[in-house]
Amino acid sequence: MKTLVFVLSALASGTALAQDAGFGATCGPQLTHLQERLYQKAGEGPDALRDFMFIRRGILQLDVTETADWAASVSQERAACMKKSAQAQAAPQVTL
Repeated sequence: MKTLVFVLSALASGTALAQDAGFGATCGPQLTHLQERLYQKAGEGPDALRDFMFIRRGILQLDVTETADWAASVSQERAACMKKSAQAQAAPQVTL
């Protein structure tokens, strides 16, 4: 049973970052629980991310650099979403 759980965890972790982060109305990324934890640790800095991933290296099987790059892209997408939202709110409303 333990082996089955480990295998399923390993298979699921391989696709953890493959999913694109969707953004809701507030431009907050919609992430899975694992993605949230990885994003949080990446935000805390490279040492925190490296430590988090090292402890779980047998299960996650993810690359620290690729994960950091993914987290940076999520942050960039969020910033672009917020900018677009701000521009839409600042644009004059045309009523007919």
